Amino acid sequence: MDDRLALWMPHLTGLGFAFALGACVGSFINVVAYRMPLGMSVINPPSRCPTCGRRLRLHENIPILGWAFARGRCSTCRVSISLQYPGIELLVALMFAATYWMSFVAEPSGWWGRSWAQWFQHYGLVATLPGLVAVLTLLSCLVASTLTDVRTFTIPLGVTLTATVTGVAAWALQGALATEVMAATWPLPSVSWWVAGASLGGGVAVLGANALLHTGSLTRSFADYGEFVKDGETLAEYPHARREMKHEVLLLGGIIVAALVGALSLGGVQGIPPPVMQGLCAPVFGYMIGAGTVWVVRIVATWIKGVEAMGMGDVHLLGAAGACLGWIDPLAAFFIAPFSGLAWVGAAGVVKLASGKPLRRELPYGPHLAVAVVALVLCRGAFVDVGRLVFPGVIPAVRALQTPPRSGEMGALSERPEGQHTSEKGFSNEEDMDRRWMRSRRNTLDGLRQWGTEAKRDTPERERNAQDATRAGAGRSRSG
Repeated sequence: MDDRLALWMPHLTGLGFAFALGACVGSFINVVAYRMPLGMSVINPPSRCPTCGRRLRLHENIPILGWAFARGRCSTCRVSISLQYPGIELLVALMFAATYWMSFVAEPSGWWGRSWAQWFQHYGLVATLPGLVAVLTLLSCLVASTLTDVRTFTIPLGVTLTATVTGVAAWALQGALATEVMAATWPLPSVSWWVAGASLGGGVAVLGANALLHTGSLTRSFADYGEFVKDGETLAEYPHARREMKHEVLLLGGIIVAALVGALSLGGVQGIPPPVMQGLCAPVFGYMIGAGTVWVVRIVATWIKGVEAMGMGDVHLLGAAGACLGWIDPLAAFFIAPFSGLAWVGAAGVVKLASGKPLRRELPYGPHLAVAVVALVLCRGAFVDVGRLVFPGVIPAVRALQTPPRSGEMGALSERPEGQHTSEKGFSNEEDMDRRWMRSRRNTLDGLRQWGTEAKRDTPERERNAQDATRAGAGRSRSG
């Protein structure tokens, strides 16, 4: 038992730390979801009762347990504290622990660990920390955006921007840290010179457009929307939706043209993009695909219906998912999200039939997109299997940061179907890593089997020794 506990102790420690970290992040998400829509700072003032203004004591700020210590009420004004606070803390804690389990504990060839566990487990927490930070940041921002969108029908730009910037910076750093051996089973889709050029061109255009919007040189669409909102209501019947789409078409068209120019400029370059460029361009391209998909649907649907179909917050949300997960996941999430919407409508109907009280059915599309992305992160194995059946050849069996066959050259993000580049031992990088990982796995399993065999072998011998000792003691008693 001691040997088994020693084997599992690192995993149990990691899971416990991930759970605690997630609970703390969940507590901060509650603050963000409450204060950002009101235009308040998320740092100052410190946490306090929203009714009487009393600052919370230290033990009341402990995630999950603080609510239980206070028995769900403010100790001063006795106002009930919403169950949402410990619920969100527990939800984010479980999401963080599940992500750690999938990345560092689950069997890589199994259902939970498929797609990226092999990469995380083989190189460890320290070497893969930037990628893990990107995924955890995305999950946190999805929860925060869902809370604000459900309550106010808006998604704060600061929330999605945090995930986007973190994803781009983290994967760029991960690409810079990647070694030749670390190339195999890279978590993001591949980046060629064409994709790198499109990412750089489109990314520069997006930054330029945001700079013009920030300085007021460009007018934001729906800038006069607030004038049509009636008192006490959140949404308005805005009559100029089609007019605003003309401005968005010009803006989106400029970004697409810049991306095409960048792709044509670098598409003819021979060789492989450097790892840093691959780590930078993969999330940028993912952002462009995720945001562009929702943006195109928004423009077309709004033009057809004459009312705003989807908000720009949805555009930024799916763009953030692409920046943290690559370009395939936001596309899949966009098509999975309607099933979340159908499930919500079905749940509303069941609740109404069971209790006679209608459940709120008006729900913005952002939460359904967030649910789809979270499902993709936590249930990747199932979606990857379905995706390969529905779209054969689109979702690769292996994502890899490849290394050229000649020494001294840097690696590249691409799929390697047959192990084209080999290591010094004659195996491909994937095969070499698989052999070493399986060897360490077998050594661990062999050690456990040997420990079990020795325990079984020692048990009868200990029993015989105990019986002999008992007989000897009984004989001495009779002699006495």
